[in-house]
Amino acid sequence: MTKTHGLSAVLTAALGVSFLAGAATAQDDPVSMRLEWIVQGQFAGQYVALDKGYYKDEGVDIEMLPAGSDIKPAITVAQGSDDFGIGHPNQVITARSHGAPLVMVSQYGQKSALVYIARKDAGIETLKDVKGKNVGSWFGGDEAEFLAMLTTVGMDASDITLQPEQDNPVPQLISGQLDVIEAVRYDPAALAILDTKFKPDELTWLYPEDTGMALINTGLFTTEKMIKEHPEQVQGVVNATLRGWQEAIADPEAAAKIVVKYNAELDYDAQVAMIREMGAMFCAGPTLDGEFGKSTDDSWQTVEDILLSFGKTDPNGLQEGIDLPQAYTNSFWDKAPAAYKKIACGE
Repeated sequence: MTKTHGLSAVLTAALGVSFLAGAATAQDDPVSMRLEWIVQGQFAGQYVALDKGYYKDEGVDIEMLPAGSDIKPAITVAQGSDDFGIGHPNQVITARSHGAPLVMVSQYGQKSALVYIARKDAGIETLKDVKGKNVGSWFGGDEAEFLAMLTTVGMDASDITLQPEQDNPVPQLISGQLDVIEAVRYDPAALAILDTKFKPDELTWLYPEDTGMALINTGLFTTEKMIKEHPEQVQGVVNATLRGWQEAIADPEAAAKIVVKYNAELDYDAQVAMIREMGAMFCAGPTLDGEFGKSTDDSWQTVEDILLSFGKTDPNGLQEGIDLPQAYTNSFWDKAPAAYKKIACGE
């Protein structure tokens, strides 16, 4: 999942708890990685690396821990309950604005995790056509991206009616309650019902990256303390995870079998589809130049700009910029084996 869901407010409350109280203390100590959701294809790279012993090859004893709506990696890592987390630049920036010293050490996603799906029979062919329409959002900060997209066509929040959407908003689109929904693009199984209700030419798909206003998603973060005190472990986790994702994208079927082994409740075919969608989100920006896992200044600046723009109208949004170069580093990516930095894009 990618939802911010009030991360700013949660971080404010968490400031009363000492950060980094439980960080690893020795190179051979076990470390933990907090996923962003349940075990599923969204984290195939991590589980391929775990299952094949790539973390052990790097000298790292690691435990993968699922998350949920009430467990947020940015919080658990900031407080020291976990050593690494999976999350997004907007979450790292928000955390740092509240004093939590998180640092992204490898950035996998180069597109937004969200896509906006509109009914053409509502008169929506392009982004400009959403004026006056009912647009769904999970709120909690998720709306920041779509509002930023509107600015590229000369509109703002006053030009649409934002309405809350369900965890699975597809029924609201089908019923006509919403003209536009935001949806997680790497969960094709949840969107499959659209194929039974609409013909392909009856829907308009609006992609944030097409407007230059994407909150890029999915990276590996840790803390300044972990980087300073245990750089070998950080390097090992970066290396192994890059390697795991490279193999998962190259062979989604094999990767899905591994994922299902760790969560038998999952549907195998759905996991194959999810892994393929993850690969599609990775295949943009530096990844296309053989630099999978690298952060770029421009993409991070775009994320901060979107958050600052949202903060002008929402007190829970980012109120002032942070020292952005401190929020991410490519120093570990630079040292990772070059062979792990290329993934199969469109091959």
